[in-house]
Amino acid sequence: ETKTYLLVSLQVQRGFRSVLVYLTALDSSSDFLAVGSSIGMLYLYCRRLAHMNKYSLEGKCDAITAVKLLSCFDDLVAVGTASGRVAVFQLVSPLPGRNKQLRRFDVVGLHKGSVTSLAWSTNGMKLFSGDDKGRVVFSALDLDQGVCKPALLLEESSGVVQMEYSHQVLLVSTQQRSLLYCTQTQEVLQLGTKPCKSSGRFGACFLPALCKQSDLQVFAARPGLRLWRSDIRGQVEDTRLLKPLFNTQIPQFELFPRPAPIGAYRPAERQLGLLSCFLREGWILSWNEYSIYVLDCLNEVIIGALESSGDIVSVSCCENEIFVLKGDRDIIRLSNSPEGLAMEVCQRSGLVTSSSRSCSSSVTSWDSLHGNAAVSTSSELSSRRYSTPLGQEEMQQELVVKAIRVKKKRRRRQGNSSGNRLSESSCSESMFVVQDGSCSDGGSGTPLSDRASLICLDLQNQDSPDQNQDSQEADGGDPNNAVKDREFSSNQFIFLLQLAESWMGYSGPGCGILSLQVTDRYVFCLDFKGGLFCSVLPETGLNWQRFEDNVHQVALSPSGNLLWKVEQKTMTAFACAKVSVKGKRHWYKAVEQTAFVALSDDSAWIIRTNGDLYLQTGLSMERPCARSVKVESPCVFSQVCVRAGVVWALSEHKALFYREGLDSYCSEGEGWKYDTVSEAQGLELMCVALGDGGTAWALDASGSLWFRTGICSSKPQGDDDHWWQISISDYVVFDQGSLFQTLLQATHSVATVTRAPVERVVAFLSQYSQCQPSLVSANASGVWVASGRNQLHLARGSLVGTFWQNVVPRGTVSATRWTFITSSAVPHKEGTFLWLAQSRKDLFCVWDQDGELRPSSVLLPPEVELTHLSACRDALWGLDTHGRVSIRTLSPSCPTGLHWTLLDLSQLGGVRLVSVSCGSQNVWAVDSRGVVYFRVGTQPLNPSMMLPAWIHIEPPVQPIGVQLVSIQTSPNDRLLWALDNRGSVFVRTGLSDEMPVGTDWELVPGLAVSQLVLSCRTVWVRCVNGDLARRYGVSERNPAGDYWKKIPGSANWFNVTPEDELWAVTPIGGLSRRLTKLLPQTPSRPAPSGPILGGDDVDDEWELI
Repeated sequence: ETKTYLLVSLQVQRGFRSVLVYLTALDSSSDFLAVGSSIGMLYLYCRRLAHMNKYSLEGKCDAITAVKLLSCFDDLVAVGTASGRVAVFQLVSPLPGRNKQLRRFDVVGLHKGSVTSLAWSTNGMKLFSGDDKGRVVFSALDLDQGVCKPALLLEESSGVVQMEYSHQVLLVSTQQRSLLYCTQTQEVLQLGTKPCKSSGRFGACFLPALCKQSDLQVFAARPGLRLWRSDIRGQVEDTRLLKPLFNTQIPQFELFPRPAPIGAYRPAERQLGLLSCFLREGWILSWNEYSIYVLDCLNEVIIGALESSGDIVSVSCCENEIFVLKGDRDIIRLSNSPEGLAMEVCQRSGLVTSSSRSCSSSVTSWDSLHGNAAVSTSSELSSRRYSTPLGQEEMQQELVVKAIRVKKKRRRRQGNSSGNRLSESSCSESMFVVQDGSCSDGGSGTPLSDRASLICLDLQNQDSPDQNQDSQEADGGDPNNAVKDREFSSNQFIFLLQLAESWMGYSGPGCGILSLQVTDRYVFCLDFKGGLFCSVLPETGLNWQRFEDNVHQVALSPSGNLLWKVEQKTMTAFACAKVSVKGKRHWYKAVEQTAFVALSDDSAWIIRTNGDLYLQTGLSMERPCARSVKVESPCVFSQVCVRAGVVWALSEHKALFYREGLDSYCSEGEGWKYDTVSEAQGLELMCVALGDGGTAWALDASGSLWFRTGICSSKPQGDDDHWWQISISDYVVFDQGSLFQTLLQATHSVATVTRAPVERVVAFLSQYSQCQPSLVSANASGVWVASGRNQLHLARGSLVGTFWQNVVPRGTVSATRWTFITSSAVPHKEGTFLWLAQSRKDLFCVWDQDGELRPSSVLLPPEVELTHLSACRDALWGLDTHGRVSIRTLSPSCPTGLHWTLLDLSQLGGVRLVSVSCGSQNVWAVDSRGVVYFRVGTQPLNPSMMLPAWIHIEPPVQPIGVQLVSIQTSPNDRLLWALDNRGSVFVRTGLSDEMPVGTDWELVPGLAVSQLVLSCRTVWVRCVNGDLARRYGVSERNPAGDYWKKIPGSANWFNVTPEDELWAVTPIGGLSRRLTKLLPQTPSRPAPSGPILGGDDVDDEWELI
């Protein structure tokens, strides 16, 4: 049988960059399939449950180069990366006495190269790792103590190819020799008397046998199709010459239904490669990047082979199965039996994949008939098809979208126009469609086609903004200055911010975008081939014209009156005598050996190729260049930006500096000062730009967009003591007929453009280290951002910046670890009470208007461990581990309450509640079976001293085993949302004063969610990986809203106050609050009085309103 797995999406979204995902390493066992990727993500597929989990290596996302599974008392998986990092994951097990919390151990600093091989001891207490520099590291693991102690074991002169460990002997194969290392005696023995004359990837393996150490035997591959068998002392007992076996007809493994590629490269001479014992006594599996062979060494016969099938990346075998990772995406299973009959569920759901390059939410298999006599075959097997769906858990936190094709009517234009307009959405092989609420495994973002960036709008809703006025409040405002920000919250801004920020997309002119420069009149783009293009900025789309060729870098002054270029090859800077799009241009030679230029309206800052910094002053249209004066710099700069008397510089190591002392009398300034703000936030800035209104913009290494305000010549560092982050993409839309019908994908990665191989997909600068990218620029219209994938994006409306401020309540320390937070309105004054806990046995209350945030302790009932807490204006409802409910009454005279009252739940019988939520009058609950209950009154007794009745509400219809586990109502009882055990989200429709229980449940697809919180107007969720998102478009008329959009930040737990302020428990247990800053955009020209998108006036651009 052959079976092909298609596991992950083609791309993941990282801010403005979409990074291609390649599969890079593979290991298998009877329980799991572990796959490493180029983005540092480990995909672990549980074969028994048909369930996918993802494990991310925090920090720098290196490609995973080796994975190794082990099933002992606990399930362990080790991974090695291209930078030499080794990590061990101790997996969670549902079995009693096994590990209940995912743990990770790291080994860093000992490997100097890429990890190539990993080997476990059978008890999981020893891990050996080898790298391509020849180092072998031994890591001693104590899982009970949670300790990992690494040490350098061996250092060979050539890279490690393969390792195995058995009976306290480590078998190491390098490029030049194989050796045996005894961990008891620390003795090193070489196989054979001499190392190989020719180096190569030749492996070795132990023969499996129940024996003592002295009886161990080794098979080792040698050049020329030779196979050594040696004893534990390294003495070669016999050499088997296998070349005669390959002179006969070799039986090939048949791949069905896709034939092997015809004409794929095969080396002139066949060779053995890495070795593993397989299935039967004397059977050896050998593989290298070109071929796979299964050999019977006892009978000296070839069982089967896979040759000329393309690039083989990794091979693993277990029992009667061989798994092959081929190319950059395909995983093939070779076996004499099918995977299992449980997989035919997917066939009924219609999620069977047929393209080897498609991205699907299913794992698809084909069973083929194998003709070799050594492998049992059956005609029934070849006719059946097995497949398993990946459900919403597998999708994890990812955003999923149904993409559509949009066609536009174009006006015929007079004359020859070579401009590229906003690109249409084209259906290519990288696009996928999700139907019937099924979910796709989409990496860290959702790829559309290579050119899909068009937004389709429901124009019927456009001219009636009043219908959405009651939707929700703006997601904006700086909490530090709420009164000031409310001044911006006119109807215009409220309507704008009811939807996410307005990003507008344009197609670029050529082969990707290396540099972007905008003024109020022009936009210049430099592509990877050195082509410089220009377009005038009219009311409608961009009309690109080729401006120059062979350009290394371009610089433009803010007014557009000065233009410099740096030529390729000669690296000479030239200044343009008169900037004009049409007509002949004259260039003056300005500076030789130039790496980068930045222009203000009267000066030029120049970085020479040797790292020196120079300045030219007194420039104008009549005098575009002048004499250069050297300026001292603290280090070598890679980029400088200058505007309105402010100069910022970025060093080669991405440190940010600003120049002090600039004014109208001194263009040079007094000296450089290091910007500590970026370092304090841990930002690795890639490019910076200065914009209008004293705003600075920056893109970091992950593609995130940041800004700071208050930048001026007297205060070049600005007013902010931190950067504000702008959320860029991650729009998700599902519902037919809703306002949006597709996803706005902001960018595609440079790696896609350059078709970079796996080991070089490390973003932009690794490919173009000699070029400093300038991918962000600003003018009066807004901020412009370029992606390497030939796309421009303009934020034309107001933007909301986010900053998570760490908060330490008085009397606690920054190391305090919180586990829970919720909030309620204060019954007698302004502000919000925050209810915090460090464990299930304590509770604290903090008033958010208290400047010192002094916590007061709230005593819990004796012997009670709270599992859930819900707060409203006049009561606290606590749910303990036994399903009992305790209520604490809050009042103006005693705002934190006096005592707890146990609620009588006798009406419910033996039901055990697992979630409760109280609003202003109503209380909702869910029991352990997923049944929903409703009651009126938040107090234990109503005024007539009678117990309020619980009303049974039918939960949504769901498959067996899927049920609601959490419910949330808004503080004003107008919204009700629920969550099931698969992370699916439901909303209760029909809620009103006349019908407080509502009428029906509606599924809200798009995200796999682990927590749900509501304010009076907004709905927020925490995804399974800690990402946070908001549901936009929620209103009384549209309770389900329109689409999700992620916001910057990550949390272990979070809460939204009734006033829409977010508080969170950070991944390390700290407390933080979300601060926002509204950055209003003042239009550069009067807005048209008619509709925004009206008729033929705007036929070439669509704006996300």
